[in-house]
Amino acid sequence: MEVSATTLSGEELYQRFKSGDNGAFEELVALYEEEMSKFVYGIVRDSHETEHLVIDTFAQLVLNKKSFEGKSSLKTYLFGIAKNLSMRHMKKRSKEQHISFEEIAELDISNGVTIQTVLEKEADSSRVVNAMRDLKDEYHAVLTLLYYEDMSYKEAAKAMNKSEKQIKDLAYRAKIALKKRLDQRAVDRSKLK
Repeated sequence: MEVSATTLSGEELYQRFKSGDNGAFEELVALYEEEMSKFVYGIVRDSHETEHLVIDTFAQLVLNKKSFEGKSSLKTYLFGIAKNLSMRHMKKRSKEQHISFEEIAELDISNGVTIQTVLEKEADSSRVVNAMRDLKDEYHAVLTLLYYEDMSYKEAAKAMNKSEKQIKDLAYRAKIALKKRLDQRAVDRSKLK
């Protein structure tokens, strides 16, 4: 009896891929690509760069087949790679401090629909999404991993290359910062009325 790809875990698909089943890699990408794109976009806030960084993440998995040792879930491992690549990209981008005409043109390419708009519609509350944008990158990343990707503290710790205690402390501070930001936005909205 053949097992449907939808019932296979990332780890099972990865083992099939390592054994030479290239179709398993395509299934693996399909399994994680959407969630990873949302996560990376939350860090880099650029749809074009998000696409490149997600591709680079999966390329690292292909090029370094022996690097995943199963000490965490494959999802945690991949999100860790994605976070590291995204943070390196942001560091490089912060040194550049300019916006190109191409980036401006990509901001609104389909009748007012941008990746940002899509993400806000999919999120439980656009108010929370907007407030999260104003948080420090590290706060944004930990809240996304814990509450949008449903990772445990342990998985988020591995993905962010921190201890579980550091993640708990970071999440606590991130929630306080988010609450302050939401309260401030509420005050700002009330002033407009």
